[in-house]
Parts: sequence; structure tokens; C-alpha cells
Amino acid sequence: MIRRFVAVALLGICLPASAVGQTMEFSEEEVEEGQAKSSETSDGKLAEKMAKAVSLSDNEKYRQASRLFYEIIQKAGDTPRGQEARFELGKTLYRMELYQGALAQFGRIVEAGEGHPYFIPTLRGLLSLMDVLSADPALREYLAAYAERFPREVPEESRDRYAYYVGRYFHSELSVDRAAEMFDAVDRDSPYFGKARYIKGITYVANYQAEPAVSAFKTVLRHLVDEREQRGGLTQEQQKLRELTHLAMARVFYSTGDYKTSLKYYDKVKRESPRWAKALFEKAWAYFQTDAYNEALGNLHSLNSPFFANAYFPEGPILSGLLYFYNCRYDQVRRELETFERMYQGLKGDMQAVLDTHSDATAMFEWYQRLRAGEVDLDRRVYRILQSAVDDRQVQSAVELVGLADEELAKMESMPKSWRDAPLGQTLLQEASVAQSFAIDEAGSLIRQRLERQVRELDRLINEKKRILIEVAKAEKGAIEADIRAGQRVERDDQEAPLKVTDEDLYWKFRGEYWRDELGHYVFNVESRCKR
Repeated sequence: MIRRFVAVALLGICLPASAVGQTMEFSEEEVEEGQAKSSETSDGKLAEKMAKAVSLSDNEKYRQASRLFYEIIQKAGDTPRGQEARFELGKTLYRMELYQGALAQFGRIVEAGEGHPYFIPTLRGLLSLMDVLSADPALREYLAAYAERFPREVPEESRDRYAYYVGRYFHSELSVDRAAEMFDAVDRDSPYFGKARYIKGITYVANYQAEPAVSAFKTVLRHLVDEREQRGGLTQEQQKLRELTHLAMARVFYSTGDYKTSLKYYDKVKRESPRWAKALFEKAWAYFQTDAYNEALGNLHSLNSPFFANAYFPEGPILSGLLYFYNCRYDQVRRELETFERMYQGLKGDMQAVLDTHSDATAMFEWYQRLRAGEVDLDRRVYRILQSAVDDRQVQSAVELVGLADEELAKMESMPKSWRDAPLGQTLLQEASVAQSFAIDEAGSLIRQRLERQVRELDRLINEKKRILIEVAKAEKGAIEADIRAGQRVERDDQEAPLKVTDEDLYWKFRGEYWRDELGHYVFNVESRCKR
């Protein structure tokens, strides 16, 4: 109070005695008028700061601009000025290549809803982020918020890409009709057309709708034929899409019991393809369903070659055991099941040990990084199998997001200290660390799910092995169930029947040596010992 009185006295103003030592009071009108003047002054300053920030951003002085935009947000909050500053901050962070930071700002605008004045302009920012964050599920979810405004609010040059990625989002949400609607919106001349129709088919498969799935896959194949004719060939990506579509068609027809058509599509996967081993194995099951036991055993024999040393098909020996069982060759059944036990049954313990040792997602992700780097001390065969078990596109996408988060953190750490230590820098560093943690958690959880699934699968196969051995014991005692082997008896004649060879084939007896060009052409000469 002393300083206030001194200042007043110097100005020559006399206060009434009643005011001395008392709190001054204002009427409501005076308070509101004072607030209005204060607000006008404050908004004027914010307007000046906004103009300065926009000018800095336009002149590519992004660090200074971003700090000013953030200061405006802090002071203006959710007012029109603050909303504008958040939108401009998102644009500026994008130009700084801080993409996760930009996504966070744009995401807040989307979450505010269609009433936000920058809801529609933000769509362009999200579309730009598709170039770098296409695998980010949060970005796809934000894009899906505009689905009801598609296509009118989406720029024409971005419509196909938008429809593809939003279709992917609805696919992940198992929203079949909405996914199909978005995929159908992709133009035939777009590079996204084939991929969109393929995932449309996969969406129908997941919903157990075989007929529309086949229709979608056939559209993909016809499109690729047209592409090959028009361009004189297919790109590597298109070749991969064709192989995936052939596999998908084969699986759909297998699931409907049309095994002959399924075999036709498995045959279309060429030996040069990295998916050929999978096609050979699944084709063996189709042969089994058509009683072509010798052809099925031939495919499994190919997969046992050194050329497929990295392949992981623990069900192979189980299928071989079944094939021999249906031919009443019980000693060979036991040998195949012993192979399974030797090669795969112990693997369950190895996988379970990894799960038990790395109990949380972060530890699991760190283990996976060491596995990829070859730093995990494991038997080489076990190492290859574990790597195969967690090697799929979904896991790879999650790992890529971790890498992007790491890069963004490193980029911010390299910024000048004045920017890092400012409130915006501290906030973005904190948010990036949280995003990195979420990405690691997601990737680690996916890897754990893959290993847990493999453990369950091995459990299933171990139980299948036990059931087969029980049936073998019953068969050998002549007590096999009537509905499986009614009236059959076992003949002990081990003499091989002559193998029928067509004019198009050359008979060459296997002598323990594999040749690459013979893979996929092996045929066994196993005659059934079962007699009715």
C-alpha cells in the first residue's frame, strides 16, 4: 500500500478519506467495461503475434513460428484465435517434418468435431500425412471421421488414396459394408485400384462371404491382365498382388470344398515367388482332400529339402502321418510323428520361455530387436523358426511406427536448446515419448500375440499327434472305429506297385539328392495296405 500511495501523491491526486485503507469496489458495469477493454487489448496483441507467426512460417522460419503459435494457444485456449493457432501450428510442424507432432495437433481439431472452424481445412493436412504415416492407425481413424463428407470435401487428386486408406480402417473395424463402399470408390485407373479390390475380398473372407470375395478377387486378376497388356508387363508390386490374389482364391475355394479349383489356383503361384513354399504346403492339404495321397506326400517331400531350410511348417509331419494312416502304413505314421516331436515339439518350450522371460510388451519388443539383429543366443534352427513366427506385415508396420517415433525424437533432440527448452519443445518431446511408448507397446503386444498363437498351434498339433497314435493302436488291434475304417484289414505286403508315368513325365527315382528344378514335381509311390 505504501508504494501505491506514493505513486498517487506524485501524480497530485487526492483520495477521499473513506478510500484510505479500504478495498476499492467497482460496479458490474465498470467491471464488464474493464474486461472488454482488457480483452480487446489482449486480442489485439494476439492478432499481432498471429500475424508475426504466420509471416515467420511463410518465410520458412518454422522454429520461431511454432513457438509463437503455441504461445497463442496457451493464452487464447479454445477461442477462435486459439483454434486458428492450433491449425497453423499443425501445418508448421508438418513443414518441420515433425509428423507425429502435426498429427497430434490435427487430431485435436478432428476430436473437437465438425463444429470446429478448421475441421474441413484439417483434412488437407491429414491427407498430406498419408505420405509418411500411412501405417498409423490413428491417422486412418482421423481420416475416417470425414467419410460422410466423401467425396465432395476431398480434393479430387486425393480421393482414390483417401478411399483406399479409409477402406483399410473400416476393414480393421470389421465394418464390411462401409469398407466395400470405400474400396468401390477407388477409380479403375488408380494405382490403388487392385489393392483396394484385393482387401475388399479379404474383408468378405473375414465375414465368411465366399461368393463376393471370389468376385472381388476375380476383378483384381482381370485388372492385372489389363495392366500387363497395356504396359507390357507388371511391376514388382503388381506381381506380388497377383500372387497374393491367387493364394486367396485357392483358399476360398478350399474353404467351400471345391478342391479341384483350389488346386488350379495354387498352381498359379510360381516357384520364383517367396510365397511358393506356402502354396506347396497348402496344396498338399488340397491333394489330401481329393485322395491324391502320393502327390500330397511329394509336396511335403519338396518342403523337406535344404532349399526350404527357413520355412516353418510344423503341421507338415502331422499331415504326412495322416496320409500314411489313411494308407494303413502305421510304422511310417510313427516315424513321421517322431520327426514332429524331434523338430517341433521342443520348440513349444523355447517359445514359452521367451514369453515367460519377457512378460511385458516393452521387454518383448526389445527381445525382438535383438532377434532381428542376430544377438539372441539360440540354436540356429530355433532362431529361424522364431523369426518366421513373428514375421508378418502387421508386425512390420508396427515396428516401422516405432522407427518413425525414434526418428522424430532424435530430430527434436537435435534442435537448438532454445527451442527444446521452450514450452512447445518440452510438450512435443513429452508427447513424442508417449507416442514412442505406445508404438513399442503395440509392436511388443503383436509379437507376443504371434508367439502365443504359435504355442497354441503347437499344443493343438501335439494333441493331434496323440490322437493319431491312439487311432494307430486301435487299427493295429483291429478295433478301429466302424465309421472310419469299416470292414478293413491290413495287408502286410510291402511290395511296391509299378508307378504310372505319363508321356509328359520322366521317371527318376529319388536317391537322397535334391535338385531345385525337381521341387514341386515329386510324387510318392505309396500303395495302400488297407483292404476292404
